[in-house]
Amino acid sequence: MLKTLRLYARPFSSTKSSRKVLGSPSGFRLRAVPLAGSRGAVRLTVAPWGPVLALHAALSESMAPLGLAPRKPTALFRPHLSLAYNNRPRPAAPVIEAVTPLRGLAPVDLHVREVQLVEPRREDRACRWDVVKSLPLG
Repeated sequence: MLKTLRLYARPFSSTKSSRKVLGSPSGFRLRAVPLAGSRGAVRLTVAPWGPVLALHAALSESMAPLGLAPRKPTALFRPHLSLAYNNRPRPAAPVIEAVTPLRGLAPVDLHVREVQLVEPRREDRACRWDVVKSLPLG
């Protein structure tokens, strides 16, 4: 079952992709902003959320007739860019402390041009996934 929506974003440039899926949503820009840590991961927040939430909703709606539902409904989805996952239980405080000096880094502008539907799995203490489908955004 598909559980994760993974977007591929590259630093923004003016080049346009020559591939396009007919009727697909358009690519969009995001900004990756301050680094955050938690007991589960190190991540960047992305903004604005609107284009990501719209894409999540469109994919959820189109996959529903196939019996494929995302792990979270769009209303609970919180767009972010995962950088690292903790591979064992740990308190959040040391992770937050470790990334605090990096919170002052400048934001990075990204151009999202592709979405991948993936099937995640755990192997030992690592996160792995298989790409089920890649869809270029128009």
